[in-house]
Amino acid sequence: MTRRAVWCWLLLLGCKGAEVRPDAPPPTFPTQELTVVQSLTEFKLKFSASVQSTEAMTVQKAVYELVVDGKVIKKAQEPLNLQVPAGQATPFSFEQTTQYVSSADELKEMDTRGGSLLAAIRGTLEVLSATGKPLSVEFARSREVRVPRLPHMKFQELEAGRYAEDEAGVTFHVGVYNPNPFEITLSSIKYAVTMGGKPVAESVIGKGERVSPSSTGVFDIEAKISQDTHGADIKKLIKSKVLPYVITGELTADLFHEPFEFKGDIKLNTSSK
Repeated sequence: MTRRAVWCWLLLLGCKGAEVRPDAPPPTFPTQELTVVQSLTEFKLKFSASVQSTEAMTVQKAVYELVVDGKVIKKAQEPLNLQVPAGQATPFSFEQTTQYVSSADELKEMDTRGGSLLAAIRGTLEVLSATGKPLSVEFARSREVRVPRLPHMKFQELEAGRYAEDEAGVTFHVGVYNPNPFEITLSSIKYAVTMGGKPVAESVIGKGERVSPSSTGVFDIEAKISQDTHGADIKKLIKSKVLPYVITGELTADLFHEPFEFKGDIKLNTSSK
């Protein structure tokens, strides 16, 4: 072999040794989902996804923004330290919570406005490839979030009965209507009852009770009249078989207070709506 041929042969070997393996395709997201959990004052977004790569890699963290109606509300990072084997889809998730409102006035304004907000989480996964090369892979998901609507008290029905010539009792069924597509939690329902012009009962009910989405939660208010409440007039009042009543009170929940009043006549020994 001539010197020139040897030189070309060595040069060819050097070129082959210097060949660089092409980069693997960037990781992909076989699944992405954004779910929401709401209350009257805040909502929580959960971003869930799976990440897949043709080569093993490490997902170090997610760097992302929470965007509401086109405005960046929060910026955050979520450490993940996720080992992703080659060719396998590996799930991950993180959550972010934000408030719609921070005052009772803002909550009322949002109730009046109605409609929905467009919420999104967008950002990048910070990844290390099997060779240690850093990569950034973009992700984004959005969904509409219904704005909160205020609950309201409703009078449902009553049941009344005369126990004796000087004693009668009533159960008032009152409702809390929840117009939202999510569950709400009540702080309390305070009430006071007058019957025949005199106070007969007052208390607080509904503490911590939950009302299902788009439904009415029903609560009972118990009251009775007797000689203790109306003195010597009780027999005459019961014989009339008609008792005027007034229920006043206040419904409270997160940043929310609503006074209420129900009034009417009770017909003894009958059920009345």
